[in-house]
Amino acid sequence: MRRLAALGAVLGSLLFAAPAAAEQLTVMSFNVWYGGVQVEFDRIGAAIEASGADVVGVQEPEGQLRRIAEAAGMSYVDESLHLISRYPIHPAQRGGIRFAYVALSPRRVVAVSNIHLPSSPYGPELVRDGRTPAQVLANERSTRLGEIRPYLRPLARLGARGVPTFLVGDFNSPSHLDWTSTNPSVKYPLRWPVSVALERAGFRDSYREAHPDPVARPGITWTPGTPPPRVRPRETLDRIDWVTATGPAVTLASRLVGEPGGLGVDVGVPWGSDHRAVASTFEVTPAEAPPLATAEPRVVRRGTPVTVRYTDAARAPGRRVAVLPARGARPIMTLPIYGAADHMAAIFGTAGLRPGAYRAGLVSGEGEVLGVSRFWVLAPDARPRIRTSRRVYAPGEPIRLRWSGMPGNRFDWIGIFRARPTLNVYGYLGFSYLDALPMGSMTMTTADLGRLPPGRYVAGLFMDDGYALLARTRFKIVRSG
Repeated sequence: MRRLAALGAVLGSLLFAAPAAAEQLTVMSFNVWYGGVQVEFDRIGAAIEASGADVVGVQEPEGQLRRIAEAAGMSYVDESLHLISRYPIHPAQRGGIRFAYVALSPRRVVAVSNIHLPSSPYGPELVRDGRTPAQVLANERSTRLGEIRPYLRPLARLGARGVPTFLVGDFNSPSHLDWTSTNPSVKYPLRWPVSVALERAGFRDSYREAHPDPVARPGITWTPGTPPPRVRPRETLDRIDWVTATGPAVTLASRLVGEPGGLGVDVGVPWGSDHRAVASTFEVTPAEAPPLATAEPRVVRRGTPVTVRYTDAARAPGRRVAVLPARGARPIMTLPIYGAADHMAAIFGTAGLRPGAYRAGLVSGEGEVLGVSRFWVLAPDARPRIRTSRRVYAPGEPIRLRWSGMPGNRFDWIGIFRARPTLNVYGYLGFSYLDALPMGSMTMTTADLGRLPPGRYVAGLFMDDGYALLARTRFKIVRSG
């Protein structure tokens, strides 16, 4: 047994050192429209299957991401990034932004990030309503350009270092590649700032690479109708959903997925969204994987097993996969790694873990902790809860909130409301995202809420950019003296 294990480690090391072969990968961007339930939910999974996608950046899943992945026949899910995949997903962070390494094989990866930029004020509607180019550009810079900029340099550097890197999403912006002087369907040519910034950073628009002529192939993704085929009067139609790439990824094809017979639709299926989707196929040369260890699921109830998937196992003898505390290098549990190339997962029980934050990681033979990612254990009966640090505040005083028991979706959020007999969930006075944390604390100030007048208020917990109220608490603001 020892000789076989040693032989496996040697073979694994040789495999790791071998040059990567080019392979095909299909990457999709799909805004599924408020959880994918606005028409018929099964249509969302069917559309993903029909596209042949390997990795999907999903926008607006609203807590339904695992259900979407199951319907699409995909095994891997990351709610904190709104990604689903046929291949293991490893969340990572670089330069302050979060993305994923997707492991196409046990030791080869690509990088994927998924974005959903603000929708309002919407540039094409400003054009429609008579705003000047300068006014439209000023709006784009103030609403969307600042949101995309943090992603550009960190992801572009990954591409420059040989990692095929994809930034996909609903950008809620047209492209300067479409709004040209030769396109009679646009009111005037315009260099839309988001697409220009992506191009300058080295990202290539895969749909326009495959279909260079915006007149012959406009590639309209907004909108097939809300729902199809209902297109509202004076609606502005444009291509705002993109799959962009940098690094060693060559565009082979890019297909529009939508309703049968729709304008420019390449893959027609019964449709369930207010956006068409884009699925682009690339020839990629995946990069050598860094040390990675990821717990699945990242939020688990105590007593439920957690699977830790890992990469880079055969580089050194004595390496182990481990469950570690939130801080500190001393493992709570470990399992040895034997270097078998087809076995990159370890299963740990959680019955002995207290509720709280933990890390999954790799531990070297010398005890160095590598490739960690966080996960959380909740009590078996845990449910969402929120509370304020006090019940009474003075006007303008910061309001400190704590929450727990949340599912850890990317856009779970807290909203502040006036207390009313019936809560208007659309009438929030201010809000803040939870950074995909199932438990934590934050302070909301006048910068978030303005100066709230004396009165009674409610703080509510909501799921994943939607309006499903999961928990609430009350507080008052009173004048001192």
